[in-house]
Amino acid sequence: MNRKWKADNFKVYYYFVLLALLFVPFGCAMLQEPSAVEIFASRLSCEENPTIVDGDLTTVGSFETDGVIRKGFRGRRYKRQVDGNPKTEMLIKLDAPTYVAYVEVYPASTLRRFALDTAEKRALKGQLAFTPVEDKRGETVKGTQPVRFQVGRKIRYLRLTAYALEAPENVVHNEDVVKELNVLSEIPEVLRQKWEKEKRDGKMHIPLKGASIREVKFYGRK
Repeated sequence: MNRKWKADNFKVYYYFVLLALLFVPFGCAMLQEPSAVEIFASRLSCEENPTIVDGDLTTVGSFETDGVIRKGFRGRRYKRQVDGNPKTEMLIKLDAPTYVAYVEVYPASTLRRFALDTAEKRALKGQLAFTPVEDKRGETVKGTQPVRFQVGRKIRYLRLTAYALEAPENVVHNEDVVKELNVLSEIPEVLRQKWEKEKRDGKMHIPLKGASIREVKFYGRK
């Protein structure tokens, strides 16, 4: 009796092991998401910087910016003031609404406070209603290696936002501007003394420059 009970239990155990070997791999395959494929660059466009979606990693596009940073001492405090808007944007458009699993951004410079937003269609008044991409939102991207951002939705428009960078190699003082105009001999002595004080106080104007991107690649479903 005991031998028969053991034999029956062994058969049941063998049966469940066989079922597990047959169905577990199948179940895992069902749970896995379909592999992503790259969306052709010919389906993408960017009016501001066509080179970031031309499929060529050797070309570079930069965010457009117009502003300057003013630095210097005011009394005993060293202050920094931004004139203009440091927030810059680009807009990439697909030829039709398409499911995008993720995008890869190939930076050519630091991307400060980088963020992505998507839209599928225009609202009634023609405006785009953007939905934020939460992955790595607001982070600063450093280096030149590609960075992946999970999207996981159907989109037609992708907005890229990055804050402008300082261009210390182009720092200027008021005196420098006047020298370029070749009217330095006409400047009153009082103004000359003022500029000397500004230099002693460390006052300077640093132009803003837009961050740069080599390419943005889109990946969707097979």
